[in-house]
Amino acid sequence: MNHPQIAAFARLAKENTPPVRKLEGQETLLGRTMHDLAYDAVHDEICVTSPFAQAILTFRGAAEGHEKPLRVIQGPHTQIVSERGLDKVGIDPVNNEIYVATSENKILVFPREGNGDIAPIRVLGGPATGFSGRPTIRVEPTRNLLLVTGEGGNGTMLIFDRTASGNVKPRATLRGPAGNQFEVYKGLVITHSGDSIYAWRLDDTGDNVRPVLRIRAPVGAQAETTTQRGVALDPVHKEVIIGTAAGNQVMVFLVPELFDRASGD
Repeated sequence: MNHPQIAAFARLAKENTPPVRKLEGQETLLGRTMHDLAYDAVHDEICVTSPFAQAILTFRGAAEGHEKPLRVIQGPHTQIVSERGLDKVGIDPVNNEIYVATSENKILVFPREGNGDIAPIRVLGGPATGFSGRPTIRVEPTRNLLLVTGEGGNGTMLIFDRTASGNVKPRATLRGPAGNQFEVYKGLVITHSGDSIYAWRLDDTGDNVRPVLRIRAPVGAQAETTTQRGVALDPVHKEVIIGTAAGNQVMVFLVPELFDRASGD
C-alpha cells in the first residue's frame, strides 16, 4: 500500500535501485498529493506542503526515517486553504522567504524561518495577476523576480517583481514555456514538453518568442501525453532531472550545452 514519503536516491541510481534513505511516518506530518518540493541548498533544508494538514513543513536536508519537521507553518492566521490541493511551493534562500499557492488563487509569502500560526508577510492574488489554481512558483533572486505559471500551465509564464503584493498585473509575460513545472537558472527558464528540454531567455518577453535551446530528451510515449512532470537541475554535473507522473519515473539527461550557455561559456 502506498504511503507518503520522500525518498532520496544516489545520483547514479538506475532502474530498481533502492533509495539510500526515506523520510516517512506519522511524525513527519507528510501527506499524499505532494506534487512539488523545494530544496534550499544554502541552508540545506527541504520545504514541502502537507495538503490535508494545510501546512508548510521544513526538514533538514539529511532528514530520514520518522523525523519531525524543523518548523511547521500552520493555523488560521496563515490563510493556507487547500480544499482542492496544496502542492506547489517555492523558496528564496537569498531573501529568506517561502512561497505557497493556495486553492483560493493566492500566493502566500512567509519568512523562511517562520513557525506556527503566523500571518503571511505578503499576499499576491486577484484577477489582474493572470494566474489561478495551483501555479508553479520560482524566484530569481539575482533579478529580484517572481515567476509563476499562467492559468492551467498553458504556455504562459508570468513575471512579477519579487515583492509584488495584492491584485497587481505581472510586469512582463513570457509566452511559450508549456507544462506546469519549470526551473530558472542564470536568466534561463527551463521546461520539458513533449520529447524535449527547452530553454527560454527571461529577457525575451512578449508574444511569439522562440526558445534559445531545444534539446531532445525523450521520456517515452506514455509520459509525453501528460504535463505532470517535475524539473530539477544539477548544475555541478550539468544534468537535467525529469520526473513524470506517467510510470512514476525519474530520468536524468546530461545537457552540458544548456549550462554552458547559461554561464556564458
